[in-house]
Amino acid sequence: MRHGRRGRRPHPGAVRLPAARYDRRSGRRPSVNERFAADAPFRARRATRAAATDPRSPGAAVERSSGDHPAVAGPPTGPVSVLFESGLAAGGAPPAGRSGPAGRSLAVLIVALGLLGAIWPLTMDLYLPSFVQLEGDFGTTASNVQLTLTAAFIGMGLGQLVAGPISDAVGRTRPLGVAVLLYCLASLACALAPTITLLIGARFLQGMTSAACAVISIAIVRDVAVGDRMLILSARLSLVSGVFVVGSPALGAQLLTIMNWRGLFWTLVCYGLLLVVIVAAVLMRHETNPPARRALRRTVRLRDDYRALAAERQFRAVVLGGGLLFGGMMAYMASSSFLFQGVFELTPTGYAIVFGGHGVLMILGAQVGARLARAFTPQRILFLGLAGLVGSAVLLLGSVALLPQLGLWGFLGPLLGFVTAFGLTNPALSTVALAPHGLRAGTAASVLGASNMAFAACLAPLAGHFGVQTPVPTAAIMVVAATTAATVFAVGFRRARVRSSRAHP
Repeated sequence: MRHGRRGRRPHPGAVRLPAARYDRRSGRRPSVNERFAADAPFRARRATRAAATDPRSPGAAVERSSGDHPAVAGPPTGPVSVLFESGLAAGGAPPAGRSGPAGRSLAVLIVALGLLGAIWPLTMDLYLPSFVQLEGDFGTTASNVQLTLTAAFIGMGLGQLVAGPISDAVGRTRPLGVAVLLYCLASLACALAPTITLLIGARFLQGMTSAACAVISIAIVRDVAVGDRMLILSARLSLVSGVFVVGSPALGAQLLTIMNWRGLFWTLVCYGLLLVVIVAAVLMRHETNPPARRALRRTVRLRDDYRALAAERQFRAVVLGGGLLFGGMMAYMASSSFLFQGVFELTPTGYAIVFGGHGVLMILGAQVGARLARAFTPQRILFLGLAGLVGSAVLLLGSVALLPQLGLWGFLGPLLGFVTAFGLTNPALSTVALAPHGLRAGTAASVLGASNMAFAACLAPLAGHFGVQTPVPTAAIMVVAATTAATVFAVGFRRARVRSSRAHP
């Protein structure tokens, strides 16, 4: 007798879904995705059995490291397993009994990824002290000079949307090598630009290629870590990239004493060549998106990835709120040279020292977040940073608008609190955004980065449009961005929790 649809026996390897039932609160049946999430404990047991039977099995490694469902997420195997063998979850110190090469390999990989991630602060910050020189050299306005920064932001957004999905499909290292080579050519075009218009176009190309390098480095971090491990690893990387955030304006100011602004872009050409060597010597040996993992995506279309990301409320909140925060910070950075050197009459060296202090506090905030990750979830750390950002921005606006007699210190004090909270928020934000998306880490990172650049491109010119003769417009933009972002996070995360509770009463 032929079995009916309900009488068919499931395949032994099929995932068993719990029986659908009506939710009394919402009056609807759970969707397939919700039932799939509810069955996570069964999949976790199956992954454990597979690992016990054959720990080197590519299928088991992919299932444990995919991270699309936290219940089955775990450390990957293969060439990147050294990251977990060296005690990353314990704060980065290799455990007793482990050999020295594991710790050295971890350090080399962290330095390589840190130098790769530092490409965007170098691209953005190195030439900031030359804004006044650019204005006089080309005989243009401050708004046109700021367009060179805006063009780079737009290029970064588009570059990330291209590089992220490509790295999910073909691996991380090959697109990375191409992006670094193209970055060298774009920097060369910036150094040789004869007009401000051509410089803006070259900066657009430079932004595209530098964004490809940055987004792939973030995807590599997600490939090898998840949860608090990812947050700790991101904080460690900030120690390397933060050196360039701290030193880029100071280096640019010092280089301007012996060369003009074109020499700064020649310096970026040399840095790009250094990255070519690093990618060839280090990262080519550590493909974190191996063929066995990419094979799971052969039937996945790009629009399916974007549809899955757009359907997640928490990811939408992180993309929108994170973009607002980044845009507010970039609005300050775009006007910082005019404010410190024009309004507060600091020398280029004094401006570089102040800007370097911002970088030190960002690094400090990231390391505080790594410490807090041992006791708190990344989401709690994110909201702690948001509270600091909103409070510092409101205090900054009140200081410059109501107490202008405080001068530089009234502007600088709250600003230091803002950048510290920004450093605390960044690793937690990327961790929360990428944790559920292991197999599409490049695409998710590209969407997150593209949102950041889009908001930066919109908000950065506003400070120059409203005027840089006083810090009030810049402070107002920062307040609006921070408070709106906090609202978006609060609403988005609350709705995500309500939906989860309804799906699992």
